[in-house]
Amino acid sequence: MIELEQYELKKLDLDTLHLVYQDHLTPDFPPAERKPLAAMEKLLSAGRYEPWGLYQGEELMAYAMMWKDPEGGFELLDYLGVCQGKPRGEGIGTVMVAYLMDHYSHVEGILVETEAEEDGLPEAENELRRRRMSFYRRVGFKDLSYVVDIYGVRYAMFLYGDKGEEEAMEAHQRLYHYELTPWLYDKFIHIPAQT
Repeated sequence: MIELEQYELKKLDLDTLHLVYQDHLTPDFPPAERKPLAAMEKLLSAGRYEPWGLYQGEELMAYAMMWKDPEGGFELLDYLGVCQGKPRGEGIGTVMVAYLMDHYSHVEGILVETEAEEDGLPEAENELRRRRMSFYRRVGFKDLSYVVDIYGVRYAMFLYGDKGEEEAMEAHQRLYHYELTPWLYDKFIHIPAQT
């Protein structure tokens, strides 16, 4: 069993963010799901993005990126990953989420986008997506009834917190509205997804 006390949550500096992006986030997430590093840096400089690392001593075990709702209240867990070469399925991700929930206990809600199951995909891919969704349920997130299409990727939505679905969806829309031109938003961001 993993003990929380052996880990420490630390904010990543810019150099470490670059390393995490190159060495861990890039192999963990396909290009369609990967925000450009320059976009992360822009949000970071605006005070709206926080990169985190879960450390065991000096060793980085997991990472997360939190994207702040421009009007406050909500955060989007933009990325969560166990570092390359670290054991997966042994609770490190759960520890990372526990630390994040504690750190962000003052916010109204934490949103998560995770790939939704889709017809026509290989069963192994849908099984992986079901496992990811099950992970968020196990750590305390609840399913939202809407799905979204972000840059052509369909995501199921989850929320940690007591706020309602309408407030969560409005916050989710704001995140992208603040960062994109109306044309880009209308073309690539569908919250909720069009059926």
